[in-house]
Amino acid sequence: FQTLADGEMFTFGQLLEAVNLPEEILKRLLHSLSCGKHKVLRKEPASRSINDTDAFGFNTGFSCPMRKIRIPMPSLEESHNPKRVEEDRSIAIEAAIVRAMKSRKTLRHQELVAEVLQQLSFFNPNPKVIKRRIEALIDREYLERDAENPNTYIYLA
Repeated sequence: FQTLADGEMFTFGQLLEAVNLPEEILKRLLHSLSCGKHKVLRKEPASRSINDTDAFGFNTGFSCPMRKIRIPMPSLEESHNPKRVEEDRSIAIEAAIVRAMKSRKTLRHQELVAEVLQQLSFFNPNPKVIKRRIEALIDREYLERDAENPNTYIYLA
C-alpha cells in the first residue's frame, strides 16, 4: 500500500497475486483490516463481506487516540467446520448414550432416545442420528439388543 497514490486502490486479484497467500486466508485478513473496529483499509464497495470484485486502499482518514491498537487476527482454523461439528456432536451423543445405559443397565429404545435428548438439550440432536450412534455402539460391543425384546438395549462394558 506504500506504492499507492492517495485515493488509488488495489483490486482483490492484485492483492492475491502480490501477497501470494491462499484466497481464504487473504479474505480473512482483509476482513479484519477493513471491516473490523479499526478500519485501517478502505474497501469498495463498503459491505461486511469480502468478494473477489472488491478494491482496497489505505484509509487516510483513519486515526486512533490510543498509542497502540489491537487488530484481531482472524482464526485460520475452521472452528465452525460442519464436518468437525458433526463429529464432535456424534461423540457427545455416544457419551450421553453410554451415561444413560451405565446408570440404567437396560432401557427401551424410546426411553434411551428421550434420555439422550434430555441430556443434550443444548443442540437437540436428530433421533435418526441417535439411532445411528446406538448402532455404532452395538457394533463396538458397548451395547447389545435384548434377545427376547429387540426394542430393548443392554449395557455391556
